Amino acid sequence: MPLLTRDDLRRQSVTAWACLLLLLAISAWFWSLDKRNASMGVLVSVVGCLGLILPPRERMAVLPERLRALPRALDAAPLLASLLSSPGYGLNWFYGENPYDEVVHLVSGGLAGAVFVGLLLADGRARTPRRILLAGAGFGLALGCAWEVFEAITGLIGDFTDTWTDILLTTLGAVVAAALAARRRGPRA
Repeated sequence: MPLLTRDDLRRQSVTAWACLLLLLAISAWFWSLDKRNASMGVLVSVVGCLGLILPPRERMAVLPERLRALPRALDAAPLLASLLSSPGYGLNWFYGENPYDEVVHLVSGGLAGAVFVGLLLADGRARTPRRILLAGAGFGLALGCAWEVFEAITGLIGDFTDTWTDILLTTLGAVVAAALAARRRGPRA
């Protein structure tokens, strides 16, 4: 059997592929601005995202059932997060007097939260909206804390206010994604 069949390609997210093309365009743009490191960083994110979305996970029995059942629409989430953060690194928008860092944390928390909730709900079991919200909040808090530890280890971190607001905004984004998913599902016991 071929690595990718026509059925596999039909299941792929059109939005994810459009985001991949945009990331390639951003990489070329950074290259034209003589920002070679930023250009190469975007290309690395493209390769990483391809590794996430290209495999035909629906027919890969070695993967957990939840991962195989994850809706393909969520494949765009890591690509959208990469698109959102690329200008921050390539054009140094993270370090200016602007709300860019806060927006990135809020939206990225929402995108990651959507994937988390998608994995949580992929088993089809009934969960109350409250449980979905609490799971989203716990995930967002853990993700925000883990990212801030990464920033501290790599020297990317700002001051204390930057740290706690980034954690709060990442958590809030994940909670909003969980609330939207819970609302879509309706009340279940």
